[in-house]
Amino acid sequence: MNKGILLVLSGYLMWGCFPLYWALLNHVNPSEVLIHRMLWAVPVLFFLVHFKSSWKNNFKDSISSKKELVFLFITAILITINWGGYIYAVNLGRVVEASMGYFLSPVINMIGGYIFFQERISKLKQLAVFFATVGALYYVFSGDSFPWLGFLVGFTFSAYGIARKAMASSAVPGLYIETLILLPFLLIFSLWFYTNYDIAFFNIDISTDILLFLAGAVTVVPLALFTAGTKLLPLTTVGILFLITPTIQFLVGYYLQNEPVNSNQLIGFVGVWAGLIIYSYALVKNK
Repeated sequence: MNKGILLVLSGYLMWGCFPLYWALLNHVNPSEVLIHRMLWAVPVLFFLVHFKSSWKNNFKDSISSKKELVFLFITAILITINWGGYIYAVNLGRVVEASMGYFLSPVINMIGGYIFFQERISKLKQLAVFFATVGALYYVFSGDSFPWLGFLVGFTFSAYGIARKAMASSAVPGLYIETLILLPFLLIFSLWFYTNYDIAFFNIDISTDILLFLAGAVTVVPLALFTAGTKLLPLTTVGILFLITPTIQFLVGYYLQNEPVNSNQLIGFVGVWAGLIIYSYALVKNK
């Protein structure tokens, strides 16, 4: 198998299995899980950035630019909301809803590229946007409540990607700076949280402690694999393969975690899937 495909697939498969990992921490307050996810990501990112010379140089260039730091502060907030929202979705048993957000991500990115980067959208891609939009709207208005978690996860992930596209920071060094920027706020929030809530770390069992400790590596490793793989592959291939992630998440939520999916939701998903099939065909055709 092509090395680039192997790396990207490994990252996507790990992201796809995220619901299984975070579900093991459903007995822990989602805010505490997020604290550990961000806190333990710092040493992992430190090691990766200083291990690879190109990432180390990119880190130095980015941290010396005031403009880049301002944008990284904004993207840090976006990715924190995305991480926290997804953990909360798994905690509430709404993995299928969250997968809808990630299915919409390529379409949102395409619209963002058109608005912010004047990227051309072909007629086939316009048709893909139409099907995905109709499917998403049907999913929203046919339900008893607005699927805000799914859209929060999808839009923050897409907004993060669109914003980072306009920046000089690479994925891993950029994430390292983002976590460092938020570290003081994280420590203040941690003190407040540990003062006002019962904590799980060192208070439940060793397996919970290990899962919380590994949350940083679980967060960073898929991103590092994805970043390494994208250097070796056309963006067309990377974009199409991304659909593996929400597909696995949907299957995990539906089959393994027994989340209900009614006929109206399924019709909405079919509309989004049709749009993604057309989108993938448009990418291949223009390759």
